[in-house]
Amino acid sequence: MPDDAAQPSKLTPNVPRIIASIFRTISLAQEKNKKLSQYQIVKTLFLADREHLNEWGRPITYDNYVAMLHGPVPSLAYDILKGNEFALRKNNIEGLPWKSSAIAGGNGKRLFELNGNFLDVEDFLSESDLEAIEHALSDVLRLSFGQIRKLTHEDPAYLDAWIENGDRTAYDMNLGLLFETPNFEQAALVAEQSPYV
Repeated sequence: MPDDAAQPSKLTPNVPRIIASIFRTISLAQEKNKKLSQYQIVKTLFLADREHLNEWGRPITYDNYVAMLHGPVPSLAYDILKGNEFALRKNNIEGLPWKSSAIAGGNGKRLFELNGNFLDVEDFLSESDLEAIEHALSDVLRLSFGQIRKLTHEDPAYLDAWIENGDRTAYDMNLGLLFETPNFEQAALVAEQSPYV
């Protein structure tokens, strides 16, 4: 990997856009009478961010991705979905517009649904953002857990970051490798920009 690519570009996560993206993902699933797992939500965000980055030159959420055992994960979105108190306080997040419930026999796994609080996602997301989320969710809903895992594990940014026998559970992914043709210069520019609102 080139020297200028050694350090992944760090983004400033856009909290309103992350929450709106999660809300939209859950909302679209509910329109199809489906409840989503945390796994399905984070994979939808990854696929949507990657698609939008390649199509329009910027991600949707500006979240930073890490490689974990079951694939790429958007760090802040993951913490928000898990209800991480520190992350919620640090980002001044109160009263999320969704709730989760444990899956019977699911070893702590949860399903998410909207809690009745309305969020106008068009205040935060563009038409192209919404389209990318819809495309990504369609892929996630038609694929099995194993197929989603295979699809996301084959991503070059994931392959570059993940250390099979490493001592951590998460490794920073390089934004420059999320482009179809690696582009570290564009990744640095995206990281320098204020999050798009």
